[in-house]
Amino acid sequence: MAGCLRERQNHPMNEPTSHIDRYDLHLHTYWSYDATAHPESYFKRARELGVHCLAITDHHVLDSLEEVLSIARDYPEVRTIPSAELTVTTSIGSVDLLCYGFPTDFPEELQRLRHVYHVWQQETGAALPKALQALGYDFTEAHRRDLLESYRPSNALVVQGMTHIKNGVLREYLVERGFIAEETEYSEFMSRARKAVPFPPYPSVEHVVPVVKQTGALIAIAHPYGYFRGYDVTRMDRLREECCLDGVECINKNLIPPEYTQLYRAYCERHGLFSVAGSDCHADEDIPDIFAHHQGFTHHEDSGRWLDEFLERLGHG
Repeated sequence: MAGCLRERQNHPMNEPTSHIDRYDLHLHTYWSYDATAHPESYFKRARELGVHCLAITDHHVLDSLEEVLSIARDYPEVRTIPSAELTVTTSIGSVDLLCYGFPTDFPEELQRLRHVYHVWQQETGAALPKALQALGYDFTEAHRRDLLESYRPSNALVVQGMTHIKNGVLREYLVERGFIAEETEYSEFMSRARKAVPFPPYPSVEHVVPVVKQTGALIAIAHPYGYFRGYDVTRMDRLREECCLDGVECINKNLIPPEYTQLYRAYCERHGLFSVAGSDCHADEDIPDIFAHHQGFTHHEDSGRWLDEFLERLGHG
């Protein structure tokens, strides 16, 4: 993958413009296993507030794309980028990658990758009852199904099968059932569960990134503060090479401390990477606030320039 890095570095950034635009390049809908937002809710609010560009980046899947493109036809003033957030296993552990600019007619290799993630979600979900039973708890496939059906729409489950469960939903359930006394015990409890029955690893970066690149899509690392250990340049360089990064998410209101935005932006400029910003929104009730108050995008004086650079790299300039 070092070859694709060298090729990318030879592609210069286009000259930035001075205007500030409105956009959000990190959004989740009910097609993500842990989200409940309806895709059209983003477009409606974008129209109300003049948000010009959206990327729906559902976890592990491109299953929302058909619905998103259908909705987008009614909102021609809002540019839509076919995207996904794909988590991969790397040398430092799991890493979330924002992948932008997929073709709308999926080539065969992308169809296969989509299937790989569907299987991973199903196998991860199926490991949970086995793990809890190994620890002596009464938790069956029927319990898992009931939990999924309590918040996931049937059309998503038909396409994806029985997936893993949102952490917040599972955490509340474990407390209600008395499996844990309080929610603060959740992480330790799940650690014991994973030791009892190993959960499948995410698909490997060596498998996923070449397929994404073959489709012409671009890759940015999502909310990199933890992955970068703040600003560990050696680690950043390692991930840039390993994941064949084209960009970095430099604004994420919950997961990137504001003082790191300019540091990550400067790193992008040094290495010919684009910068993106996103709210990482998951629920309808959060949409009015993130769009109205610019939380997650365009609350930074240079971020309008970022959109121009990003779209130029996608060939949409």
